[in-house]
Amino acid sequence: MIKEKANIAVFISGRGTNLKALILRSNKKTCNYKIAYVISNKKNAAGLKFAKKNKIATIIVSHSFLK
Repeated sequence: MIKEKANIAVFISGRGTNLKALILRSNKKTCNYKIAYVISNKKNAAGLKFAKKNKIATIIVSHSFLK
């Protein structure tokens, strides 16, 4: 069993299909990470709703910030 899980951030831009898989994996006792943040460049990305539903903090980053 893992004693302390590493906090990670997941970047999404759409439905969050990979995010869902990562969340399901992170709920297992043998997993060594915990998703602390979900970051998206789109404020309406469906994956953000899934993150909020799973009580994961979300951050929206605008494209202008990235330039």
